Amino acid sequence: MHAVGEPGVAVAISRGGAPKQYPHSDPNEDAAGFAYGRNGVCLAVADGHGGCEAAEIALLHLLEEPAEQWTEDAGPLDAKTWRRQSLAALSDVNRKVRRERGGRPSRTTLCLAVALPELGFLFSASVGDSHLFFVQETGVREISPAGEKIGFLGDQHDGPDELAPITRVDVEPLGGVRAVVLATDGLSERGIGVVSPSAAVAEAARLAEQDRPALRGLVTARSLTETALEAHRRNRSGDNLAVATLWLAR
Repeated sequence: MHAVGEPGVAVAISRGGAPKQYPHSDPNEDAAGFAYGRNGVCLAVADGHGGCEAAEIALLHLLEEPAEQWTEDAGPLDAKTWRRQSLAALSDVNRKVRRERGGRPSRTTLCLAVALPELGFLFSASVGDSHLFFVQETGVREISPAGEKIGFLGDQHDGPDELAPITRVDVEPLGGVRAVVLATDGLSERGIGVVSPSAAVAEAARLAEQDRPALRGLVTARSLTETALEAHRRNRSGDNLAVATLWLAR
């Protein structure tokens, strides 16, 4: 496992807790990242298929210009504006993956979240089967459930309109939300990951709350990743995992 963080925010990646039992090109094809701005934080996880290139290209692109636009000078974002901007950004990613993956058939799922606390909302967009959770006083709520829509960046999608049917776009209020957690399907893959992803997130958040506020993002990311790796070892079948976490000021 590799994990890095800043106060309240962190990412972790792992090749898995046991050998993969399915065809793959690279030992680890997942990626995670975050970017800070004056007005918020952008988080993303990507689950590569057929090589690591697509996941890495997707995150490198999103965490540069689009993330800066959204977290530094996003302006008055609303649901309609976010849908247009997120689909345009994902369309750019799709073209970039197809252009730069080096001849390999690499493609990727992606879950993107932009938290703007002063505005009071979290904006998200997801292609594929990664998870997005809210940790609240009343428990853990999954915003973007894995497997709801199947799709990949790197396929033959020409423009935002063709990406729209495979993209889930959400705007959620941040009131009452203590933490945001993103994870690829290495957390939950049937016969590989945990039985209850929400319960695993809740336990990771419980452990994090016992630590200093600045370390809670890192503790959550590491704890959730280790829980998934333990499930891989029990099931004797592994999968790559990428996790991104953000704790909001109380």
